[in-house]
Amino acid sequence: MDRKLVEEALEQARREKANLAIWDRRDTFTVEAEHLNDVELGDGHLRVRMQDGRATVYLQLDAIYKLAVEQEGARPVGIRAGFSVGRG
Repeated sequence: MDRKLVEEALEQARREKANLAIWDRRDTFTVEAEHLNDVELGDGHLRVRMQDGRATVYLQLDAIYKLAVEQEGARPVGIRAGFSVGRG
C-alpha cells in the first residue's frame, strides 16, 4: 500500500480518536484509538508496540491491502481471525 495512504489513515484515526483496522496478506487487526500513539510509520513498514511495550508487530507496507478508520459505536468492519491491539 502507498505510504501516503497509510499516513493519511493513521492521521485521520488520531484526529477523530477512532480505531484503525488493518488488513495484510495473512491477518487482520485493530489498533484501538487510545493506542494510536504506539504506531510508527517507517520506510516500508508500520510498527505497532503492544502489551505495554512487551511486544512489537512490524507490517510491510506492501503487505497491507486495506485500512479502515472505525468511528466510535460503529460495528466492527469485518474482523476475521485477527487480533486487537489494546490493553493486555
